[in-house]
Amino acid sequence: MKKDDPELMEKIPDFEGSTSDFHSIYLQELLAERKVTYSKKNPQGVTEEYFLRELILRSQKTIHIQSFKDFIQFCEQIRVKITK
Repeated sequence: MKKDDPELMEKIPDFEGSTSDFHSIYLQELLAERKVTYSKKNPQGVTEEYFLRELILRSQKTIHIQSFKDFIQFCEQIRVKITK
């Protein structure tokens, strides 16, 4: 599961920064391969609706990104309560 679930991915042993820094750099490089620009200060590349749709779909079809799935379920509960 660690291989497929980014939430379980650890930093490589010779990386001197934090796990969070490693994940950020990994994400930037992964997205750059797809010609998507991303940084913490400018996350615009991952704010498109299709990106969110794909994350939601992945969370529904796999057991990956469980905390994201929990967050989406929470948002849905709030949406239902405020639209009553």
